[in-house]
This record gives sequence, structure tokens and C-alpha cells, in this order.
Amino acid sequence: MKQRTPLLPLLGMLVLSISGNLELSAQLTFPKQEKFEGAPIKTTVTVTLLMEDNSAALFAQQWGQTFRDLGISIRTRRSVLDDKPAIEQDLRGTLREVRLTGSLNRNGDIQFPGHRFARSDLGRLKEWLNELKTFGAQGSPESKPLWGLSNAQFKTVFDELSQESPANVQGLTLKAAIEKLEFPDSLPIRFDIDAQKRLAEAAPDLKVKADLGKLAKGTALAIALKQYGLAFYPLRTPTGSLELLVTPWEATETPWPIGWELKLSRQKTAPRYFELIPVELNRVPLRDVLMAASKASGIPMLTDDYTIEKKEIDLDQIKVTVSKKRTTWGILIRNAIGREGLTRNLVIDERGQPFIWITVYTPRVSPVTR
Repeated sequence: MKQRTPLLPLLGMLVLSISGNLELSAQLTFPKQEKFEGAPIKTTVTVTLLMEDNSAALFAQQWGQTFRDLGISIRTRRSVLDDKPAIEQDLRGTLREVRLTGSLNRNGDIQFPGHRFARSDLGRLKEWLNELKTFGAQGSPESKPLWGLSNAQFKTVFDELSQESPANVQGLTLKAAIEKLEFPDSLPIRFDIDAQKRLAEAAPDLKVKADLGKLAKGTALAIALKQYGLAFYPLRTPTGSLELLVTPWEATETPWPIGWELKLSRQKTAPRYFELIPVELNRVPLRDVLMAASKASGIPMLTDDYTIEKKEIDLDQIKVTVSKKRTTWGILIRNAIGREGLTRNLVIDERGQPFIWITVYTPRVSPVTR
């Protein structure tokens, strides 16, 4: 019999410990229909146009009539030294006032921060004003960076999701896991209709498989949801509040990421992952190898079970054989999963903690050139 390296005794010592308290009574309240919490917001929009010179007076009259026809209060005046275009907002209870200050040039064009309108752009102007009445000064969150959040709002969300997970949710149902992660009332989690349906169709005995105890709350939530084919992203509601919206993974192009780009080099981020180790394996189950690698390197090795199963890849059937040699955990895992159509990525969570995310390899498609 061949002599084996310390890896196999280590495998024998690993015991997957799952909490016996799987019948938690924690429940999530799903809304019966799509609607946002909080009292309705009544929004008024007012406009001030700053004329560059007297030659714009005729256009000022025309724009004034246009805004009045749209039900918008408007005034015009000459621009002074300190004047500049602005979009401001005041919120008092359920009353919201959006104040627009724009410049009117001699060609008759009006300009607000990020928006410019000619006399021929009345349809686009009306659409923008309706957007402001619905979402306030920030406008619609659709197609905006940071999920339509301001920098301050994104920081609020990111700071909360960067908190250390208060408990390891391994072995819990998704509902119990979310309860254990203790999200504040100011950042509620809302399942959309399709997410509710997918969760209802999931196997009743499906529990969170991964050991997520070392990860930040945002990454832990993203991985737990992905096992059910779900994703989340932060959303600014029309009332201005923030929430985490859960939706089917395929339904959004911009889910909260499972892992962020490294801030330091790969070697500085995870030095033990790249250390040379002696190894000799003979048909060792892949999951055991990942457990041993996680234990030895101190880096969680996590698998994208939802995507892997959709590709009909059975991780439990993968066995790893390596002839006696010295190699790194990174190379060992790459070789073990590469022929199965899988890939591994070294990423960090919101707290900067590294982990390995193993998922299906998707080849990059080069753009067509002429």
C-alpha cells in the first residue's frame, strides 16, 4: 500500500457538524401583492429657469407655458454669479418637494444636472418629470449604477451587509437562515412573486448546505439564496426607503455579487492557498478534498450547487486521484474540477475575507470583428 500524505488523516478528522435545531419557528411575511411599505408620498415639482441673457426671453415664455400645461409651477429670472443648475428635495412626512433649477440658453435649450432638453424633447421631458414625481430627486433606479442608489445609500447598504454573520446558517431552512442573519428593520428583505413561487416549489427538506460562518452577511445571504436559484439586490422604493429584493437568479442581470474583486494580489490575499504541499490521493471524493483544503488553508471552499446541478454535474461522483508530488491547493483543485467543466475563483466578501467559489465554467465570447 502506498504511503499517504497528511491530507488523508486530515480528511478523516473532518466531521460535518450541523445544528440539530432545524425546526425554528421563524417565519418571513410575504406580501400578498407587489406593493411598497409606508404611507403614500405626494410629490410636487417646481422649476426655476435661469436665463443667460435677455435674448432667451421669448423661449422663457414658451417653456413657462409648457411647464404650466404639465401642472408644474415655474418661474424665470436672470442668472447671477452664484447660480447653477441643481436638483434638490425636501421631505416632510408624506409630502415631498422636488426643486429643479435649470439654465436656459439663447438657443432655447434648458439644462438640468444630467439632463438637457430642446423644444422638440417634450415627450422625454414629460417622462422625466413623471419619474421625479414617482421616485423623487434621484429619479428611477432603473439602469443606474449602484442599483440606482446614491453613494450615501449604497454605503448604508454595504456597511450593513459587511457585518460579520451573527450565526452559521448551515443546516437551516432558507427562512430560518434569513432570520438568523438578523437584518435590521431599516433594510427589510422582500421576496417578489416569482421568488415566492420558486421557494414554494423547492424541496421541503432543502437546507442550506454551505458552511458560511466565516463570511459577511451579504455574501452569506447571496450564497444561501443561490442554492434555491434566487438572488437579491438593494432597491430604493418610491417612498425613498431601502430594501433587499429577492428574485429568481435568472430574472436579474445585476444581482448582488457572490464575491468581490481582490484588493490585494492573490498571494497576499490567500498565501496558504498558494503554498507547496505534499500530496498523494487515490479516488478521494471531491467534497472531502475541498473540506481538507478549506481546513488547511483557512479559506472556505464553496460550490455553486444550483448552477452545477442544472448542468447535470454530480459533485458526489467526482473522485480525485493525484500521484505523489508537491503542489498547491490552487493547482490541485483546478486540476480536480477542470475536466468536469468547472472553474474556481478566488474572491473576497464584503469584509475582505477570501473564499473560493466553484461554479460552471463559462467561456468568454469574443466580439465579432470585421
